Amino acid sequence: MKNDTFFYGKNGLKLHYKISGEGKPVILLNSAFADLRVWSKVEESLSQKFKVIQLDFRYSGETENDDSEYSLFEDLDGLINELELSHVNLIGLSAGGHTALEYAISYPSKVDKIFMISSGLFGVEEDHRKVERMKSFQSALYSGDVEEAARIWTKLWLCGESREEENLSLDKVLLFKEITKHNLLKGINFKMPKFIEPPVNESLSALEKEVFHLIGSYDYNDVFDSSKIFKENIKNYKELKVNSAHIIPFDLPEVVIESVLNFLE
Repeated sequence: MKNDTFFYGKNGLKLHYKISGEGKPVILLNSAFADLRVWSKVEESLSQKFKVIQLDFRYSGETENDDSEYSLFEDLDGLINELELSHVNLIGLSAGGHTALEYAISYPSKVDKIFMISSGLFGVEEDHRKVERMKSFQSALYSGDVEEAARIWTKLWLCGESREEENLSLDKVLLFKEITKHNLLKGINFKMPKFIEPPVNESLSALEKEVFHLIGSYDYNDVFDSSKIFKENIKNYKELKVNSAHIIPFDLPEVVIESVLNFLE
């Protein structure tokens, strides 16, 4: 089975990506402060059916950083052009799902289907519990306590409000913290990307693609509120709620694999 890592250049910057498997191209888009390893529990199974492509966004993984203006969906387009792909399926986790929507709205002819996991929209009122934990996370991060910041980030996204680390397997918790710490340090001078205009939430009705959304029942209310907007505005939208928090590929990889196969095949 083909399994290689590469870099492609954009305006002098090297962006890291990986290819595994053969077949219909599927691109996995990471969540914030994550790298390719966030897909480690599903990549191998998916690569037995598809050509799985993974991209480290700027300020993450092995991709280089600089202080230039950028947008995630344009970096994604750079990769798709580099690989000379005419059509792709996009699978996005959290912020990666938002990028998938941006890309499909901007380049509709290049996208077949979109599979989102735990994705939300800007402008939706944030869950007050998440807001309070994010304040603690930022306080720890800005004080230089990366260990504590990673602990809070793990509570926020892997565990959720209704579970503690002890409720999950130790290997999942340790790997997620390792991924988080690496990318917190990598993104120490993080610069926000530019987003499409008009924004995604104003452009959903123009989206003709099939969209599937996997959401966790332990996630925050803003994800549920975003899903209501998706239902109301995306013509071909389906969703499934499962017993997980935000990082479903870590928590329930078998559910992600089965859902993707059913949706794309």
